[in-house]
Amino acid sequence: MSDKKKTVLIVDDDKKVIEKLLTFLRSRRSYEPIATANPTIVEKVLDTYQVELLVCDLRMERINGYDIIKMIRSKNLNIPFIIITAYLKDEFPRLQQLGVSKEDVIEKPFQDPLQVEALINRKLNITAVPGASSAPTVFVDNNAQVLIVDDEQELAEIFAQSLQEEGYKVTSFGNGRQALDHLKTKAKEFHVAVIDMALPGLLGHDLIKEMLKLNPKIKVIPISAKYADEMKNKLQSIGFDSEKLITKPFNLIEIMDQIKEYAKAAGVYQEH
Repeated sequence: MSDKKKTVLIVDDDKKVIEKLLTFLRSRRSYEPIATANPTIVEKVLDTYQVELLVCDLRMERINGYDIIKMIRSKNLNIPFIIITAYLKDEFPRLQQLGVSKEDVIEKPFQDPLQVEALINRKLNITAVPGASSAPTVFVDNNAQVLIVDDEQELAEIFAQSLQEEGYKVTSFGNGRQALDHLKTKAKEFHVAVIDMALPGLLGHDLIKEMLKLNPKIKVIPISAKYADEMKNKLQSIGFDSEKLITKPFNLIEIMDQIKEYAKAAGVYQEH
């Protein structure tokens, strides 16, 4: 199996199902699972994060699994998916019309998450023994503090949860001015900042400029959903390396690896 984790998005309005799958997949160390109980934000999630597989419930309020499948196909996204449902008998004729086979479906309630893992491995062409960890146990001393500033708070929370699972202390704001007010007394506490360029209150490049005055040692990762050339020009205008701009959808694993390297360089992240 490749050592690189696979980003798996779980969408289910049953938070107990989400927690069960998140806990299990995180324990395997082969995946970087992210999840939402709000199906209305799935399109934004896919616009923000590079997702390699989707695990999706069918019957959800506001937007159902069929709508999500159609949205993925309309955007020509090459993302395999797994359906989880308690109503396979009733739903299967409609699923067949969308080209979904029973092999793509797991029926609820499922007692053994190894069943889910085996199907994920098959869909991603991973050769592995279900349940086997793909990495040796690593003990980590992580004292790194990360700042996230993004007005899409539900999306930022997904990112924050992944970082918190790795032991980072995360503080987030959805407004550039509020973030700067906090930094005026707390800037030196942070080691890494992930800053969206299009912020209310204070634009990202202005926030970065003021932040670096308060703490020149902080490592900044600017992100942008669009207008990459314009955003690079704004970064250049404040003397910031514009090549560090990360555009959405970004690879969650890669950006977390970058944060880890910054934390190691700052001496606040050690592996044993």
